[in-house]
Amino acid sequence: MSQPQRLVRAWSVRAGAARTQVEAGVRARRWLWFREAFPDIERLRVVDLGGCAEFWWHAPVRPAHVRVVTTAERAAEPAPWLAVEAGDPLAWNGGCDLVVCDGLLDRLAAPTDRARLADVVHASAERYWLRTAAREHPLDPQTSLPAVHLLPGRVRTRIDGCAPRVFPARRAELAARFPGSVVRGERVAGLVSSWVVAKPRADHVPGRP
Repeated sequence: MSQPQRLVRAWSVRAGAARTQVEAGVRARRWLWFREAFPDIERLRVVDLGGCAEFWWHAPVRPAHVRVVTTAERAAEPAPWLAVEAGDPLAWNGGCDLVVCDGLLDRLAAPTDRARLADVVHASAERYWLRTAAREHPLDPQTSLPAVHLLPGRVRTRIDGCAPRVFPARRAELAARFPGSVVRGERVAGLVSSWVVAKPRADHVPGRP
């Protein structure tokens, strides 16, 4: 690793720690909107594509049942309402009341994989909830450097010293892949840092009369 790459890595660690503290309030607001979008969450069977059990252990809501489908998951504490299934989230084939996908879309670089994820979501449930980093934000979510996420992958690798792991999405892409959903921006310091895509039931659309 070159000296510039070491400096980038050190900056990323410090900036990431600061961002984690700032985003605590964002997460709290996110859960409030989740509750507003799905007021009957305690009665719903949820499939979490690409998530983790820890996410649900710390969540302020408790669905009737959660099935986490993931390719890499540590041993989860057993619970009658929570199950972890080893498998490819893009190959999930089943039904549920609600699909949750927090941070998987922006880990997929290929447009074909992102399209497959959208197809799986639509096929699994009428209602869904997704979150992804916003490409419109000026800072790269991986390095916290300005506009790095807008550069070609090979250039990002030279700057960071490792292959890109986060591929933020534009609002236009989300609106196209998830028509009829509500797309809301989560703002930090006035700038949209991530997008939340929600499809509540047809008679309950948060933020609309």
